[in-house]
Amino acid sequence: MRLSSILLFASAVSLTACNKFLDVKPKGKLIPREVSEFNKLLDNADVVRYPFLNNNTTSMLGYMTDNLTLSEGIGKVFYKANNSPNIDNYYSYIFRPPFRNPTLIDYFWEWGTYRSMKYINNVIDGVKEIRTTQNAEEADAVLAQAYVARAWSYFHATLVYGPVYKPGGGNTAKTIPYLTTANVDAPMPDLSTQEEVFAKVLADLHAALPISPVSVNHPSRANKVATQTMLAYYHLFTQKYDSVAYYANLAWTAAAANGVDKVLYDFNTLSLANPANPAASQVNSPDSKIHLPTSREMLFFRASDVRSGRSNNSYPSAEFIALFDPATDLRYQYWLLTAPGYKTTYNGVVYDDGPKLQYFRGETVSGGLPRFQMTAGFSYPELLLMRAEAYARTNRLAEAMADVNLLRKFRMAPGTPDLTMPAGQDAVIDLVLQERRRELPLAHMKRFFDLKRFCLESGKPWGKTTISHTVGTEMYEGKIDDPLFILPKTNSVLMFNPQWGIAPDTRPFN
Repeated sequence: MRLSSILLFASAVSLTACNKFLDVKPKGKLIPREVSEFNKLLDNADVVRYPFLNNNTTSMLGYMTDNLTLSEGIGKVFYKANNSPNIDNYYSYIFRPPFRNPTLIDYFWEWGTYRSMKYINNVIDGVKEIRTTQNAEEADAVLAQAYVARAWSYFHATLVYGPVYKPGGGNTAKTIPYLTTANVDAPMPDLSTQEEVFAKVLADLHAALPISPVSVNHPSRANKVATQTMLAYYHLFTQKYDSVAYYANLAWTAAAANGVDKVLYDFNTLSLANPANPAASQVNSPDSKIHLPTSREMLFFRASDVRSGRSNNSYPSAEFIALFDPATDLRYQYWLLTAPGYKTTYNGVVYDDGPKLQYFRGETVSGGLPRFQMTAGFSYPELLLMRAEAYARTNRLAEAMADVNLLRKFRMAPGTPDLTMPAGQDAVIDLVLQERRRELPLAHMKRFFDLKRFCLESGKPWGKTTISHTVGTEMYEGKIDDPLFILPKTNSVLMFNPQWGIAPDTRPFN
């Protein structure tokens, strides 16, 4: 949109309104005038709870990947016949554009990206204005956390609303406005090209790096390790794997300095609170935090899709399930459980999926908390596997395998042997990426972005160029390096920004 509708911030927070008559703060209002007060804005739930999630906290991005599958009943009845409010999950799964009604709100754009920017940019503008030599240390720590939050959000947005990023290519497609001011009266910036967004993300991260705090009060904030991890992740897409190795090694070394067991859970120490009903049971961990955003494995917290992978929404794909050894992999035993599948009768036809293996990792159980907390940000296991991938891609094969086997010691049943060195670099990379796929959340956006970077490696075991889905006997196929994998801007955004020169989407939706 003109973004004014989603970037408006209460005038009480406006940096241009801090006049003397505001010395008396209205009850219940926060008028930031100190660094500590701006700092509190970063605790707003809007910063963490909507990244690329729809109104029911699932994400169509996951439905475009090879991690999910739909039965005929789920696809044709639960989604299509019932006109589900999340019909975009179904249309993206069958690669039928437009995936969403182009006349309605785009939750990814308005809730997931630019709503958070009204807080982030206010913090950056406000803290810069009041920073002095006396408060510099406190101010810089807050600025660093805001810079990383902004970079993380815009980096993913340009990959959602833009094409596959091609290292060494022009990357001239215009994707998103990199809005960096809290002033709603400022002229709306033009769309940045994907290359420009990457450059601005990198500038934000490098601005944050030297001033990032070593520790923060909650994983929703970026500490120095999280900043280094984001730099490593950024360079996975630029294919500068020596830089990935450099930043991931700095981050992992610092994170694990007091012991690997401080950042990884040993799944052999976990147990079910109610073994008689595993699907509805909370999981006990030694610190009783495995279900919280403050879980020891949580590095940088952003809300994730915790519902997909279970009926009624979807099931884990056969390909995903096959990644796990049911006998030795404790992740399989905790995350993949058999439960009744989707069942309904529609127009006299019975749809009954019967017992199905489903993904219960994020299932909400006692107290409204998930069995395992997941993140769309970064976990420590993902960080370790980023280092492993970088080592494998730079031909440091023994070090890559050591990282994979280190993680597996915390995931596999006692007595499970280490993976042995396979023949050749590609085989090592493939093992690392299989482990990465197991460890990351099933749905949401992680696999979506991985597929967009892997499609440039056609012919490699991991280098898929197309995704195939089925609904009953019908098959659908989508090419990854294609406009299908670029989400269009909704008409409500385009209407307020005619200067972008993008025509509204007039395709029929139903």
